[in-house]
Amino acid sequence: MGRAILVALGTGAFITSAAGITLGMAVKPPTAMAHTELERVRIAQEARAAQRAEVETRYLDARGRCEALGGRKRDDCFISAHSLRGRALLEIQAPYARG
Repeated sequence: MGRAILVALGTGAFITSAAGITLGMAVKPPTAMAHTELERVRIAQEARAAQRAEVETRYLDARGRCEALGGRKRDDCFISAHSLRGRALLEIQAPYARG
């Protein structure tokens, strides 16, 4: 009878420790991983929006300087401001382009 108790206790200890290891290595629930992915996407979108806002601010500032000019200089200034805006938008878009 002593040996049976010893085997039962040993088996119980082994099963309990194995269960503890399994519980310690539990995988995060899918909702937690999806939340992390959503946060990553949200942060990326906010960063892109901030970059675009910066480009638009510089564009409006350049257009504001054009207002004081007249004639052909004014037209050239508007064209230059618009082309700078276009180039800046292309530059900030490049890292997001799929190749």
